[in-house]
Amino acid sequence: MDYLFDRIKKVLERLRAAKRIFLFLDYDGTLTPIVSHPHDAYLSEETKNLLLRIKKNPRTLLAIVSGRSLKDIRNRVGLKGIYYIGNHGLEIFGPKQGRKWFVSKKIIQPLGGIRDRLNDQFRDVEGVLMEDKGCVLAVHYRNVDPRWVPSILMRLKQEMMNSVASLCLGFGKYVFEVRPESSVNKGVAVLELLNHVEPGGALPIYIGDDQTDEDAFRALKGKGVTIFVGSPGLSSARYYVKDPSEVFQFLRVIEKEYGS
Repeated sequence: MDYLFDRIKKVLERLRAAKRIFLFLDYDGTLTPIVSHPHDAYLSEETKNLLLRIKKNPRTLLAIVSGRSLKDIRNRVGLKGIYYIGNHGLEIFGPKQGRKWFVSKKIIQPLGGIRDRLNDQFRDVEGVLMEDKGCVLAVHYRNVDPRWVPSILMRLKQEMMNSVASLCLGFGKYVFEVRPESSVNKGVAVLELLNHVEPGGALPIYIGDDQTDEDAFRALKGKGVTIFVGSPGLSSARYYVKDPSEVFQFLRVIEKEYGS
């Protein structure tokens, strides 16, 4: 994995040679810094305005890819005429296509029952945060005493074993997620958009920082430009940047150089 700005000339050559680019951006930890409480992760006006300018380039397509619910991520970004992927690929929204689910809505009721029971069980666990994302239930433990984490995980697994629904456990940065059993992930959703919106004609650029972004990095291997946000390590991405400020810097480079 190479540091992006050490190879920026090579990357820009690929961008300039492309008919169009399809820019896929994660939200938390990529467009915004990681914060203690997920509700406090707001997109800065400077970043929002930059995305708006990029979106107006007729040679650029833009998608926001997030583990947040589709409703939440659309409200937080607030840009019209772009694509959104929510719940790690289980929900997609397109300006013309509208909303598409990759999971049965029958999953919502069993997850609601698990949510209610866990809220009772975790009532005395300081710092735990339950987030109901419709078809996914997230349990954030960033602010929890580490000694409680194994117990939290054990209770989640017990609830899943007792559920009538087919569920699986997902892992992110200081978060456990109870999800419907599905082969759909961020990589599948990204390829879905590429094939239906711009089949064979756009260079995909994917930027993300979390474990679930690895599915997209692998899906786009050999097809586009993949960039991990954080310290270089075990990632399927081709390049890395250090933090969201460098993501912003790269987006400024795209705005300035692409299409010129």
